[in-house]
Amino acid sequence: MPSLSRIVWLASYPKSGNTWVRALVTNYRRHEQAPADINRLDGGPIASARLGFDEWVGVEASALRQQVVDRLRPEVYRRLASSAEATLFLKVVPPDATLGVVYIVRNPLDIVMSLANHNGLAPEEAVRRLCDRDAKASDSAVGLRHQLRQRLGSWSEHVRSWVDESGLPVELVRYEDLATDGVSVLERVVRFCGLDGNRDGSFPARLAKAVAFSDFAELSRQERESGFKERPPTAPTFFRRGRVGGWREELSPSLVRQLVDVHGPTMERFGYLDGIETIGDAA
Repeated sequence: MPSLSRIVWLASYPKSGNTWVRALVTNYRRHEQAPADINRLDGGPIASARLGFDEWVGVEASALRQQVVDRLRPEVYRRLASSAEATLFLKVVPPDATLGVVYIVRNPLDIVMSLANHNGLAPEEAVRRLCDRDAKASDSAVGLRHQLRQRLGSWSEHVRSWVDESGLPVELVRYEDLATDGVSVLERVVRFCGLDGNRDGSFPARLAKAVAFSDFAELSRQERESGFKERPPTAPTFFRRGRVGGWREELSPSLVRQLVDVHGPTMERFGYLDGIETIGDAA
């Protein structure tokens, strides 16, 4: 009986670089002479997409109780894995259908304004969501028309649930390392996913080209010229700035303090407290 393990989960807290990694993997796999179209990235459906669930189950998710939906979702993923002709890369699981997890972590201070832009929120509300242990994704009426309800938890809880508690093989990617050393990070991801099979000596150049073709400026250019189908109606743009450390210009000291008070231990673990010298004065 063939193995079901065809799914690599691309997991991250929202606005942490998930789509960027999908673009990198797509450009690497295709190895073409022009950047991949952002509206035709490789992978499979978003794991929370209602359409795929409705098709496999034969009943609209809106007609089922949430407990039933939660119970059926692992079987839907198994069916996706068993019918896949190639490895699926799903945005946020049953272990028997999983090759592994690429988890992208990003400084929550930099997530704030990106999340606010994405969901049409005030920065204060974005911070509240990052700190909310009961936070859910796809919780709006608009979102639930297309996605299944999914629990996020707070930023720290989300990180720990995947990195420490999933029980699955995990390749950890820091957004900040993607920005400063994309070739090395992509190489780790490619090897983890078993996509490094080319033996013709082109591997280094192929990685470098994929990184160049997935540059944030290129992704933004494509969105300006052709739009991006994953941009929600609440966001003026999907690819906003992509900067590391932009929070220093955009967040008030009180919001920085609020995030550090809640997420300090997890932030310290990933190096996100480095260089914060005046938190004690934020009030």
